[in-house]
Amino acid sequence: MTGTTLGATDRTRATGARRPGWQVFLMAFLVIAAMAGSWAMTSPLESAPDEPAHTIHAAAVVRGEFVGAKSSVQRGASDVEVPAWAAQTTDLACFAFDPGIAANCQKPVTESDAERTATTSAGTYNPVYYAVVGLPSLVLDGKAALYAMRGTSLLWCSALLALGVVALAGLRARTWALGAFAVAVTPMVLFILGSVNPSALEISATVMLFCWLTRIAERRAPRVAPSHAAAVAVSGALLANTRSIALLWLLLVAVATLLDLRLLARLVRDRAVWIAAAVLAVAAIAGLAWTLGSNSLGPGIPYVGAGTSHLRGFVHMFALTFQNSDGYIGLFGWIDTPAPPSTVSLWGGLMLALTIGALVFGRGRRRRGVALLAVAMVLVPPVVQGFAVTEYGYIWQARYVLALLACMVIAAGVTLDHAFPTAFSNARVRWLFGLMLATLAVLHVHSSIWALKRYVVGAHLGWRAMVTEPQWQPPLGWPVWVGVLTLAVIVGGFLLMRAAAAPVAPLPIDGDGVVDDDRPLGTGTTTTTAASAEDDATADTAPTRIVTADGTAPGHEAR
Repeated sequence: MTGTTLGATDRTRATGARRPGWQVFLMAFLVIAAMAGSWAMTSPLESAPDEPAHTIHAAAVVRGEFVGAKSSVQRGASDVEVPAWAAQTTDLACFAFDPGIAANCQKPVTESDAERTATTSAGTYNPVYYAVVGLPSLVLDGKAALYAMRGTSLLWCSALLALGVVALAGLRARTWALGAFAVAVTPMVLFILGSVNPSALEISATVMLFCWLTRIAERRAPRVAPSHAAAVAVSGALLANTRSIALLWLLLVAVATLLDLRLLARLVRDRAVWIAAAVLAVAAIAGLAWTLGSNSLGPGIPYVGAGTSHLRGFVHMFALTFQNSDGYIGLFGWIDTPAPPSTVSLWGGLMLALTIGALVFGRGRRRRGVALLAVAMVLVPPVVQGFAVTEYGYIWQARYVLALLACMVIAAGVTLDHAFPTAFSNARVRWLFGLMLATLAVLHVHSSIWALKRYVVGAHLGWRAMVTEPQWQPPLGWPVWVGVLTLAVIVGGFLLMRAAAAPVAPLPIDGDGVVDDDRPLGTGTTTTTAASAEDDATADTAPTRIVTADGTAPGHEAR
């Protein structure tokens, strides 16, 4: 039986019930997959950083070659046996690092599946992501296999992000949380989702984990629903087996969402929580064991700056952290095609406004969570770079911290919802929210066309040549995929506006007479009496008092 607040059925019918979780998932999945799919089709094959290495490793892993032989031609790399079309991917990035070269320099992809020896710098990476993404290579050859591998990656990761949306949609107040999610999914995130790259799984799993831990923390229910705990276990287990730094992301997300003694006291008494914690522990140990046992952190080809002192590396990266906005918003191709400065400024401004707003107006553990993630955003890159610079050189890239950035932005949205739960009832706030979504939609489409021009005619020719004299075209032509992206962002914006207008559910009071906003009862908590019709059955089975708009408890109990 679905748990609802007593008497909420009629109010729900009057105000409009929230959609069931499966509907939220389906709509979010279709929108995100369409947006990422547009990038997958408009980005030439092997046009993402190190995509050939990841493609080769995926083709090798699904054929049972998890590590390969130590390469004799590239330090720190592996030699593996893969089909000829997979081995050829190293030759497809003929335009890399030179934005003036269009993608028509690529030679046709062979369909031969004869075994060839190929070298990959990703040969020692955790095989979980590659074992799934490489599956299409077992039944397809050539270009079809390469696009199918991209499609497998984006569908899988889009599903994880959509499950994150389901968690946010179940919050009592979720207007700015959902808006912040839209801000967090930058063109750079979609570009990575549309390529063969384990960062796609790292980002999507981290966001899903953060959203479900936030859902559990915000519900303040007597018990954690098994489905919620399962979502945490699955996303956390996947995250722990992406990149070596993912274990740090897991720790930071857990601390940022659960650092509350009353909340922890509830969670440690819950069987579902212990089962999820056990799954996460096993997955984390497995991920750490692979990292150490495979020597994936071993030295490779030294980058610029190798031999620099740790302190100098820290200081250098600390300064760059504040200049890496294009890497968060849009740095496409082989890090050779940055998004327009206007796009970076507007998008970065929205992120900064949400974060500062949360730090100024937030309170309690939510503000502490945003502050923790913000500090980590600033300090993790220089600390890691300072530690690694002497042996490896300057290896850190802005996209490595995208998972943490996305969580920080969403955390800011959750914090603002808690500070202003009924803000969307103000017409000016609704206009502001709509303007933000419209701006994001325009920037998404503009970023896609900007990156496309670099491959269709090269960065140095004019826009007219892109239409009248294209040198390269993606399958079906670039206007088709720009149209798909445009339709997806419009539909997504419309759905977000409708979701933001959903009624705010009441806040519960715990056994100590403290409401969910960390303030004692009677201090003017602002909320509404409309309840969510989509409470989890196991999370709301015990009677729970609620708080009305004036901060007092009504005379009945919720069930």
